[in-house]
Amino acid sequence: MIKIIKRLANAAQKLQKTVFTISLAASTTAMSMTNSLAAPSVPNGVQTTETSQVVNIVVWIAVIAIAAVGGFPSVVKIVEGQSNEDVRGRNSGIAGLCVTAAAAGSVYAIKKIFFG
Repeated sequence: MIKIIKRLANAAQKLQKTVFTISLAASTTAMSMTNSLAAPSVPNGVQTTETSQVVNIVVWIAVIAIAAVGGFPSVVKIVEGQSNEDVRGRNSGIAGLCVTAAAAGSVYAIKKIFFG
C-alpha cells in the first residue's frame, strides 16, 4: 500500500513538473507574440540617443557581472575537474558555463524586447 502511494506521489510530481514547463513555454510564447504586435513606444521625431547609450552601458555591465559571477568559477571548475581527472566536476563546470552563457544571452534578448 505504501509503495503504491509513493508511486502515485512520484507520478503526480512528474506531471506537475511537465504541466509547469508547458505552461511556462506557452506564456513565454504568448508574451513574445503580444510584444511583437505592440505599437512602437517612441513617437516620430523624438531623439533617444542618450537613453540608448545608457541602456547599452547597463547591458554591458550586466553581462560582465554575469560572466564574473558564473563564468569564471565554471572555468575554474572545468580546469580542476580536468586536472584531477574528475569527470563529474568537469561536466558540472561545463554545465555552469552553458547556464552562464544563456543568462548573458538573455540580457540581450531582454534589451531587444524592451528597448528595440
